[in-house]
Amino acid sequence: MDSSKPVLILGLGITGKSFINFFNTLKKPFITFDTRVKDQSFHLEEYQKFNMVSEDEINLNNIDFIACSPGFDLTHKLIKTAIEKKIDIKSDIQIFLEKNKSKAILITGTNGKSTVCSWLELIFLKKNIDSLAIGNIGKPVLDFIETEKDFFILEVSSFHLDISELPESEVAVLLNITPDHLDRHKDFESYVKVKNKILKKSKISIANEKFKELITKSDYFFEGDGSSKNQNLNAVKKIFSSLKINYSEKEILSCYPQLPHRMEEFHILENGISFIDDSKATNISSSLEGLKNIELSKKIIVICGGETKNQNFEKFCHYLNNRAEYIYFLGESSEFLKQHLDASKSKQVKNLEVAVSYALSKIKKDTILILSPGCSSLDMFSSFSERGNKFKELVLNAEL
Repeated sequence: MDSSKPVLILGLGITGKSFINFFNTLKKPFITFDTRVKDQSFHLEEYQKFNMVSEDEINLNNIDFIACSPGFDLTHKLIKTAIEKKIDIKSDIQIFLEKNKSKAILITGTNGKSTVCSWLELIFLKKNIDSLAIGNIGKPVLDFIETEKDFFILEVSSFHLDISELPESEVAVLLNITPDHLDRHKDFESYVKVKNKILKKSKISIANEKFKELITKSDYFFEGDGSSKNQNLNAVKKIFSSLKINYSEKEILSCYPQLPHRMEEFHILENGISFIDDSKATNISSSLEGLKNIELSKKIIVICGGETKNQNFEKFCHYLNNRAEYIYFLGESSEFLKQHLDASKSKQVKNLEVAVSYALSKIKKDTILILSPGCSSLDMFSSFSERGNKFKELVLNAEL
């Protein structure tokens, strides 16, 4: 670091604010740019402590390095110019791994990252191994940069991996790769290449055997057959065996985490009616996995749709047409869904409130109402958790 030059922080979300706290602690100068914050807002009290600048005010020749939030658009001309000028661009994950000397286990994959991270944390703690799951799971890594643990378990998204190469880690795991975030990564081949970056510099690399043809390098493979829970279990077992930590399958299963918004059955009525919040199913493969785990003896009513992320919805629509009693769809994806869903059992709605109202008017004995979006929430909500909480609120406050 050049102590006299400021860091340029790109993005003022959760990660951006964790950058600011970190550099304030170091007494390191910084400036912040966010495409969503307009120049005329800089004088507002809420922004004054962030040293906001406009794009025109940024002089890349006077920047030490760039601290880039995962959501920042990497096609922005600031990034392109910085690359041309060979200015370092770092993610918060990279900075954490450079500075914190605890052993790190990195977890990525299209689906299952949060579950596996939480699962590992619970098992480690049960074994009196001091650990903490951080990162994309909702705990900014830089908030823990001065903390020592036996193991930090880092949930790493493709957005983090896209920003920069990562330093060495103890273990890196690639759980699965199915099409997602193609609006960001342009095509599936680019997405696969980004995901594989996590395995490059780890002392121990582990990947799903089911996707072996897509993996460029791995020391170990875990069995990829069965449900997502079974695959995640196999990944956890392989992590433990690679670290030479004794375990029993019973012990691991006893620590399985039920995370909110992930096939969360949050309300059950006496007549066999129940409600599932799977708002975390932000892509087609995750949605289908959850839906296929529901007993076939149960009827289902599905609420779906949202921000498309350039996904192909044909398999999703085919499944819903054959499996669902009723389908209510909303959001950016509506135009495509309208064309491919069975019009006799599906209806486009303007928002989640209307979808729940229609669904509750149709629900009968032994039926499940499930929020299974198959899409990102960002066209209508700030996050998948806000969407899931809204769904639960609407159901729990309805007269049933």
